[in-house]
Amino acid sequence: MNQKQQVWIGIAFWAIVLLFGGGWMISGRVREQRGGDPSAAVTEHSSASPASLMLGSLWSPNQDFEIADPTGVVNVGDVVFAPQADEGIEAKDPHSVSNWHEVGYVTSVRIEKGAANQITVSMFDPDAWSDSATFTVHRNSGRMEDVLATLMPREKRAELQQRLKRAFDLHAESIAEEIMPLIVESTRATVPIIESAMVESVERHRDEIDALVSRYREEIVRERIVPLVREEVLPIVRAHGQEPAESIGREVWNRASLWRFGWRAIYDKSPLPERELVVEEWRRFVDEEVVPIVEDHLDEIAVAVENMIRDLAANEKLRSEIADVANTIASDPEAQRLLRTILREAIVDNERIREAWSQIWTSADAQARLRRAGQRIEP
Repeated sequence: MNQKQQVWIGIAFWAIVLLFGGGWMISGRVREQRGGDPSAAVTEHSSASPASLMLGSLWSPNQDFEIADPTGVVNVGDVVFAPQADEGIEAKDPHSVSNWHEVGYVTSVRIEKGAANQITVSMFDPDAWSDSATFTVHRNSGRMEDVLATLMPREKRAELQQRLKRAFDLHAESIAEEIMPLIVESTRATVPIIESAMVESVERHRDEIDALVSRYREEIVRERIVPLVREEVLPIVRAHGQEPAESIGREVWNRASLWRFGWRAIYDKSPLPERELVVEEWRRFVDEEVVPIVEDHLDEIAVAVENMIRDLAANEKLRSEIADVANTIASDPEAQRLLRTILREAIVDNERIREAWSQIWTSADAQARLRRAGQRIEP
């Protein structure tokens, strides 16, 4: 085959390609056969040709609409979507992502003081907009829950939760055997770090704590707690504790020897060498006389204390005032700020906790445990 023949064959090939391609581009008729039987009825319907669609997209003028944006977050270039319609019938689920398509974009934003922004939307699908249409702004906040909601629709999340629940129910004990040692080790390592960090943080804020305590001593203790104790607590203590206290006091007084204390006091005042005989006698008296007397009355003391606690707990005024004092301290902005600062320094911003947890959870043993636990819940 000579060169001239090759040229004519090439021309014929490309002529056939152009002929069939051009016919496809300008043809808009689609032939469809219903069912698998060759004798079945054949239906045809007309649709726009590819060429007309391309020319229409290039030269069809867009239609602009003025829309009010009360949110004030729409920017130039933002895309406008509309529910996908199927042969004039609205989609069954307009909230499904697959039922929405792009119909235009924002070309300008006019900011007006004291009123909603006016935006111009250029629609290359004017049929998607009507007077009854509703303009709603959707913007991703960037939060993790929004990202998960986009990547994992409600149906997928429900299915995943069910599968994870079945896997955990089936392998709960084996997973706990793998994970619990890591949690226990992390807790053991964390508690001493938090304790030392709390002490350090409290020392750093000692002046603020002392100022807060001084203010509470004046505003709460002297003005509220002391009168409350005088009016409500002391009468209860006196009612239940006076009798055993007087009984113990009488026995102690009867056992006390004024002679033993008296001559030792005189001796301590003299220039003689030995001193503190009164202190020694007092220690002996407490150990040998007072303690046995108190032990003999322990049952009475226990009953008195039990009655005091019961009456104090049943005192409505006392409970209300204590709750009010606790609420006052808990709602104090200065106390809240100081507590948050101490907790943040001791726990949240504590690099030693991060280092301890990182060493535990990235160790070879932890990786092996996590891998075995993951294998049990994998599909």
